[in-house]
Amino acid sequence: MSRRGAFKDDDLGDIDDLLPPSPPPVTTTPPIQAVPPTAAVTDAQAPVAPAPKPARRAAAKAAAPNTEAPKRSRQPARSQRANPIHEAHVAAVVAEALRQLTHSEKSHRGRGRSYGEVVLDAIEEFETELREHFSREATAKPKGRLFQRVDHTRPRRRRHTEPPVKIPLAGIIATDIESLDLLAEEWHTGSRSALVDQALKFYLADEIASLSNDADRIDDGEESAD
Repeated sequence: MSRRGAFKDDDLGDIDDLLPPSPPPVTTTPPIQAVPPTAAVTDAQAPVAPAPKPARRAAAKAAAPNTEAPKRSRQPARSQRANPIHEAHVAAVVAEALRQLTHSEKSHRGRGRSYGEVVLDAIEEFETELREHFSREATAKPKGRLFQRVDHTRPRRRRHTEPPVKIPLAGIIATDIESLDLLAEEWHTGSRSALVDQALKFYLADEIASLSNDADRIDDGEESAD
């Protein structure tokens, strides 16, 4: 005798309706989050600054050769500023006699003395005469008066029939210029130019006399022509 099941095949078709519904499948992949479009554009456009490298840059700058041309200094040479050429004012005939003397020496010997060297030679040769000359001027009193009324120790203006000529005292070192000014103060000459002018008049007396005679002859000739 065959055994029969507890259920019929026709009844199995409705068993799904009796079972609870199956849960949805579980996925392990995380959901994709959407990025706002404005944030993405901002991050893409922002420049990325490189990290500074001060040590490497300093080393490269020190190793690089200096190709810049040296700048020319507009300052005068130190030797020119340390030893300026001093000057003195003398009578025109004295300046001309001095010029002819140095020119003649250069023509005959190949090298003539400088103006400053001639001045120093003149003062050394006529030291006594210069002392006496300026001493008389310093102590002289006007005729018929008991008082000098003028301080001769102060610099005084010299009178010239012609405008004085400026000559360079080239060839005199700085210490000798100081000595020259001290002599002018000690001898009461009034100024350095007065001492130089009188010293050259003593030293170039013959040359000055010759120039004066030539000038007188020229004047006489012009008067005769008139």
